[in-house]
Amino acid sequence: MSYAMNHAIAAYRTAATTVAPPAAVTLLFDEVLNAIVLSADHLRKSQFDQSQSRIARATGILRGLRQNVDLDVNRTMGQQLIDMYTRNIFALNSAAAKPDAIERFSTLAEGLLELRNAWADMTTLSRRSLQTLQNDIREERLFAECS
Repeated sequence: MSYAMNHAIAAYRTAATTVAPPAAVTLLFDEVLNAIVLSADHLRKSQFDQSQSRIARATGILRGLRQNVDLDVNRTMGQQLIDMYTRNIFALNSAAAKPDAIERFSTLAEGLLELRNAWADMTTLSRRSLQTLQNDIREERLFAECS
């Protein structure tokens, strides 16, 4: 590897370790929600492979979060989180093949947003709007809102 590549990797590692865990989890939930929005858009355009790729991204992040639940802190809450991640992974994977996939994505995103905002409340990050998220998933946002 070149010096520049090593320097870039070292900078990334430093940045990754300087983000507070609640902020990092919040940002990961943002990535999951963004992947759901993009997957819904790909479904509307009949781009099924791209939609599945976005869902794979979302479920990969949820798997990572699930694997990092620390059961030693609070076993009951930790198991509830593991169960929630597992249910959402399964639901996201099965939703895309359903005729009402967009509505299913919207419902799943609502629950994930609630958890995301709970994490955001522990940081300086802003809460995310449910209405805006649902409009993005359903593509109901007016052009004026996007500009």
